[in-house]
Amino acid sequence: MIELGHYCLIASLVVCTFGMVAAIVGGVQKNLPLVRSAENCLITNFVFLGVASLCLWYLLLTDEFLVEYVASYSATDIPARFKFTAFWGGQKGSLLLWALVLSFFSFLVTVQNRHRNRDLMPYTAAVLLGTIGFFMLLLNFATNPFETLNFIPEDGQGLNPLLQNYYMIIHPPVLFLGYVGLAIPFALAMGALISGRLDTSWLPTVRRWTLVAWIFLLFGLTLGGMWAYEELGWGGYWAWDPVENASFMPWLIATAFLHSVMITEKKGMLKIWNFVLILLAFELSIFGTFITRSGVVSSVHSFALSSVGPFFVTYLALSTALGLFWIVYRSKELHSEKRMNSFLSREASFLLNNLLFLAICFAIFWGTVFPILSEWVTGEKITVSMPFFNAVNLPLGLALLILTGVCPLIAWRKSSAKNFKRNFLTPLGAGFLSGVVAVALGVRDLIPLVFFSACGFVAMTMIYEFYKGARARQTIRPSGFLVALMDLTLMNKRRYGGFIIHLGVVLVFAGIIGSSFFKSEQLFTVAEGEEFSIGDYTLKYEQLTFRKDPEKEVVFAHIAVFKGGKKIDDLYPQKDFHYKSEQPMTEVKIRSTLKEDLYLVLSGYEEGGEATFHVFINPLVRLIWYGIGIMVLGGMFVLIPNKKSGVAVALKKPSQEVRDVAA
Repeated sequence: MIELGHYCLIASLVVCTFGMVAAIVGGVQKNLPLVRSAENCLITNFVFLGVASLCLWYLLLTDEFLVEYVASYSATDIPARFKFTAFWGGQKGSLLLWALVLSFFSFLVTVQNRHRNRDLMPYTAAVLLGTIGFFMLLLNFATNPFETLNFIPEDGQGLNPLLQNYYMIIHPPVLFLGYVGLAIPFALAMGALISGRLDTSWLPTVRRWTLVAWIFLLFGLTLGGMWAYEELGWGGYWAWDPVENASFMPWLIATAFLHSVMITEKKGMLKIWNFVLILLAFELSIFGTFITRSGVVSSVHSFALSSVGPFFVTYLALSTALGLFWIVYRSKELHSEKRMNSFLSREASFLLNNLLFLAICFAIFWGTVFPILSEWVTGEKITVSMPFFNAVNLPLGLALLILTGVCPLIAWRKSSAKNFKRNFLTPLGAGFLSGVVAVALGVRDLIPLVFFSACGFVAMTMIYEFYKGARARQTIRPSGFLVALMDLTLMNKRRYGGFIIHLGVVLVFAGIIGSSFFKSEQLFTVAEGEEFSIGDYTLKYEQLTFRKDPEKEVVFAHIAVFKGGKKIDDLYPQKDFHYKSEQPMTEVKIRSTLKEDLYLVLSGYEEGGEATFHVFINPLVRLIWYGIGIMVLGGMFVLIPNKKSGVAVALKKPSQEVRDVAA
């Protein structure tokens, strides 16, 4: 199995090299057999990498400690599910997973475009094969997962206890699906630029692939946040960690592209801008992989310092130069078909939306790379902490949230005063009412008050758009309101799926503001039998229990939770000490409701029974998870093909409301 896996990696590199040459020559010479051969190389490559991956999984599950990677990340005493996930627990395995997922997506895009986008496919295949080939160079010459030791250890070191968690079973592969998914739009865009096929017929394919990557990135980021919240014991879910930022940045740019591509498809504008966004999203996904796998940043998520950094820097430089060269070369052919008529138009609001996404991304990028740059220049690593990211992104996030509600209300080309009055009155009233309700509930700080008002404004905008659309549908085809609403949504999933996503965004913002501005925390050191209080809760420390398991020592406290004099729960926060890794771990216990989370950490203890507890009350955290769930479902809904419209003939001139909805 070791030799088979190793030979499959070599074969994959050979296939990538041949296929890339065949694709370029076939595209230049219009030689269909050579192009088909290159596409077949993509399919064959998926087989080779699939076999190599199965070999590594087999070696992990059978405890083949002769393999250095298996000895480093697996052990005889860890459950089989964590031996399985050890595949992506280290650098070598995670890079193989990157290549495997990319080869799978390349296989899908080859089959998908077997009879369409034929002008693009030779160069698209060449870019995909070149990218896979880059990872094959890494896996064959810099970080081979099948490298063997000169002795066989009795046991392996085992997977990091922090990674022995159910979220870590699915978080890394889901995030990789998002990272790798952005390679497909990049390859298709490069195919369009090199071939000169610059119409919009290929954009729907790029848009759908970008949306797939967007969904996986969002889901992966959420799983990572939930893991940090429940496993690390610091009371939060997002710390602006470099590796968190590296995953967030390509998602931001992909979101910007999904908005701006609508302008290109509808109005023939922002063509160069969209190519730049596709290039930037892909390069940021490679950059994220680089800073995680090279160890150049300090993070709980990153791997140790390794030799792969120069490879990534070289690939980033070459791929960025290639993309920029072709964008500049084709710039004259990418002129906008129409001009922007007014700043008070939907086109302008979408452009402003893009600029805000880009500004947020740049601020995060600067804060992420500044420690690296400072160390290179001064020899001292200056860390950029959470206050910087919060201070910069808070006003940008507010502007973006407000614009989310403004964009659907503004007409294309130019908005009139009548349009503003008709469309904005109800949402603005809802925003004002939301602020009044927030004040009534005790909110006094200006920033949360403005955010909650903005959330009300955006939520009503989305609800109002559904209402207007259903009423317009009833005008065209008489039916009940709910039937009209369902027909409307199923016939235009892209528009109304987007509104569903925006409703999820409202919940996420509300949850972030609630958990950030109204969070409370306190340290308590108490003896067994004593009570302590925080907020509306009274907690009674019953006892401390010690237990020895085969792989770890466990200490857990029994905490009885009371509210209003009535017992409502029992929580058992604990500390584990893993023998093999000599690593302590905190197991948090959370009592979660829609209103707030009671978050309990056992921070320390004495053998006599005295213990220290770090207690947090985190309001509205559940809104974040629910909101992201709605965003993911909305994205999946957009991917479903639209229902065909039934026969509907309007015998009278449509109203302005109907024309607005149609637009």
